[in-house]
Amino acid sequence: MESSVGLEGINTLAECLESIGHPNRFGIVKYCSEEPRRFSDIIFHLKLNPASFKFHSKVLMKCDLIQKIKRGVYQTTELGNLLLELVNRADNLSSNNN
Repeated sequence: MESSVGLEGINTLAECLESIGHPNRFGIVKYCSEEPRRFSDIIFHLKLNPASFKFHSKVLMKCDLIQKIKRGVYQTTELGNLLLELVNRADNLSSNNN
C-alpha cells in the first residue's frame, strides 16, 4: 500500500514538472514568486497575449503552482516555490558537473 502512495506523489511531481517545463509557464511561476503580480504586469513583463496567459495560468493553477489571490492578481504557491527551488538546485548541480 505504501508504494502506491509514493507513486502517486511521483506522478504529481512529474505532472508539475511537465507543466512548469514550458518557458512561458516557468516565467509566470518565477515572476509571481517575487511578489503577487497583476495580470497586466505579467502579460507586459513576459510579453504574453491575454489568451496565452489564460491558457498557461489554468495549467499552473491545476497543478497548484500559482493561485489567484484576488481579481487579476496572482502569486506563486508554496508548492510552486518549492519546485522553483528544486529547479534551481538541479541547474546548479548541472552547472557544477560541466
